[in-house]
Amino acid sequence: MNKRFQITAIAAVLMAASGSSFATDPGTFFINGNLGQSSYNSGTATNNTAFSSAVRAGYTWYNDTWNFGVEAGYVDLGSLHGPINVDGISARYTDKASGPLLGANLKYKFENKWFISGRAGYLYSTIKASVSGLGSQSISGNGGYAGLGVGYDITPHFSLGLDYDLYRARAKADGLQFRGYVGVTSAFAEYRF
Repeated sequence: MNKRFQITAIAAVLMAASGSSFATDPGTFFINGNLGQSSYNSGTATNNTAFSSAVRAGYTWYNDTWNFGVEAGYVDLGSLHGPINVDGISARYTDKASGPLLGANLKYKFENKWFISGRAGYLYSTIKASVSGLGSQSISGNGGYAGLGVGYDITPHFSLGLDYDLYRARAKADGLQFRGYVGVTSAFAEYRF
């Protein structure tokens, strides 16, 4: 079974569960942002780090212990650079990955305002590849993401914390192909209204 369909099925089950277990509980809209460092690991590049950022918005249903939400957003996984040999000619390459995402998140809250969280979903990744002297091209494809985090509720409406997300970036077009994992360690801020 395609991983994209597995992720969609899991999200659908979680959303259905939210309808029954959180139906009488209040909900709230949220927006959050992440800033951190990405690390690319593909067949051609490993241990290449870059600046990464993401913004997400969505809706959360909550009770005293659990929060369940749906999210949509955009992630910029930064750029990786390196040398490449094309037909015996040495050059430099740059790959930049980014794209919109859609998924679900879950949060377990402790009594002391600390919480742990997880998320998973679908990523439509676009890879912009360029080689010095030869030009550039954009390719896109379907991927996914999953992550874990820890945070602290400073107020009922505002939280800070740390996340680790793993993105599966995939793109293919015109004989070009990119498949790889990009790990992102980041700090986040979230506002609920």
